[in-house]
Amino acid sequence: MLVRALASVMAQQRAPSEILVVDDAAARAPVDFARLGGAVRGLVNTHAAGASGARNAGAAAARGEWLAFLDDDDEWLPSYLATAAAAIEAAKLDALCTDLVYRYDDGSERAGKRAPDELHLDAFLTRNPGMIGSNLIIRRRTYLELGGFDETLRTSEDMDFGLRLSQLSGVRYAPLHEPLVRHYQHTQARLCTRRGTAMRAGIRRFYELYGARMSDAQRDEFQRAIRDLWGIDELGRDRESP
Repeated sequence: MLVRALASVMAQQRAPSEILVVDDAAARAPVDFARLGGAVRGLVNTHAAGASGARNAGAAAARGEWLAFLDDDDEWLPSYLATAAAAIEAAKLDALCTDLVYRYDDGSERAGKRAPDELHLDAFLTRNPGMIGSNLIIRRRTYLELGGFDETLRTSEDMDFGLRLSQLSGVRYAPLHEPLVRHYQHTQARLCTRRGTAMRAGIRRFYELYGARMSDAQRDEFQRAIRDLWGIDELGRDRESP
C-alpha cells in the first residue's frame, strides 16, 4: 500500500518540493527507504507511536511552507496538488480540504465525504465531517501554532485537529469540492477497526477531552454514531446497536 501511495505522489501534475515517509511500525522490520527511490526522505517516528506522532515527526522535519499529508493506504489523484495549490494561492488560504472518493476491496468506488464547508466546533464534536489526514493541506506555520496532532489520541485525532483548528483565530480556510483523494475502505489491518484496541482508546480519550462540551443532544448523537460505526460506547466498551 505504501508503494501505491507513493506512486500517486510521484504522478502529481505539480510535483511536491519534498517527500517524507515516516516509519511508525516498531513491531516489524523497518521500511527499506532506499528501495523507495532517491526522491524520498525516510524518517523513523521518534514521537508517540501512531498517526499523530508520525505526522508531527514529518512536520518537524519538513522544510517547505506547506504540509500535505497522505496515509499509506490512500492515494492522491494526479491533479490534487496542482488544483489545491491554485485554490490556496487564489484565496490566500492557510488550510484547505478536498472531497473524498471511497474505494472498496472489490474495486468499486463511490463518492465519499465532502470537505466541511466551514470550520466550526460543532461540526467536529460528534463525528468527522470529512477532514482526514490524506485530504488536508495546511500552512506549516499554522500547523505548528496549533501544536500539530494530539499524540494522546490513537484515533479520532482528525476530529480533534479540525475542532482545534476551528478555534484558532484568523485561520483562512476553504473547502475544495472536488473528489481528489481516494480513501480506501479496505478490510486489512488498520487503526480504525471496529472494536479494535486503537479505536477504543481513541474514542475514550476524545470523550475525555470533549464530553463536557457536548450538549445532551450532541452527546446522544456522538454515542449513536460510535455505536453504529465502531460497536462501542464513549468509554470504549462494547455496545450493540438496537
